[in-house]
Amino acid sequence: MMEKHLLITVSDEMSHLFGVRFVAGFFKHKKPFRLTLLYVAPTQMTGDWKPDRPQPKAKIPEETRVRGEKALERSAEILVEAGFAESQIQSKIIPKEMETVKEIVMEARRGHYDAVVLGRRGYAAFAGMFSTSISTEVLRQPLPCPLWICRNPGFEHERVVLCVDESEASARITDHVGFMLRDEDHKICLFHVITDRGSQTREIIDKAKKLLEENGVPSQNIDWKIMVSQNVAETIMEECHENPTSVIAMGHENDGSRGFFGGLFSASVCSGVLKRFENGALWISK
Repeated sequence: MMEKHLLITVSDEMSHLFGVRFVAGFFKHKKPFRLTLLYVAPTQMTGDWKPDRPQPKAKIPEETRVRGEKALERSAEILVEAGFAESQIQSKIIPKEMETVKEIVMEARRGHYDAVVLGRRGYAAFAGMFSTSISTEVLRQPLPCPLWICRNPGFEHERVVLCVDESEASARITDHVGFMLRDEDHKICLFHVITDRGSQTREIIDKAKKLLEENGVPSQNIDWKIMVSQNVAETIMEECHENPTSVIAMGHENDGSRGFFGGLFSASVCSGVLKRFENGALWISK
């Protein structure tokens, strides 16, 4: 049984904790998982800095540390109540010595995680509700694993819409979905939107289906749908409205030519999906 290691970011907004709640409810088989809860604590500098002296170390104020510990404790409780063992859960508080995004990326590199899970703040920022965007900034970084952006958890629907095209990023997110869901009974819909006549549609679907099966996903858990539209985001959301869905998964290419932020799945598609996908998680692989 291969281990699945998730880095779940936690804030002190304990009434939300959407990333934690998503992981707690979406997966039925808990044993393969190792979970690391991460709280990035705001800091204050100790001492006065002068050019001829080393930069002072960042210190976590006691009040901030207490809030972080409470948030981590509550997060662990939610996971244990859902069926995870205490031995599967590790909690970390790290001082914010640089931008929060960079702290998350650095921890992702150190820990060799299978995915980074962001909650409500990540969603809200990505959707333009705040002036700065943690999720957007994370995507600009060389993140070594997929990113999950969780809004209000919609785990009551055991269905995943996996958006596929001919890009390498699409193959990576397909491989990720297959790895994460090989032990689950979730239904996976391979979803392709034709925007031009040159698309090798059946080849795209067949390649993705084969990759899922190679990861151990039963063929009976896989279906597919092909639509023709110039409005990709609207087409995806119409599909998820007609067939309630917990996860939308997409790829993201750095070069902007194809994949999530280029070609079929552009930045406007991402924004459109996130703003309208009210009960679930968006999985992105670079």
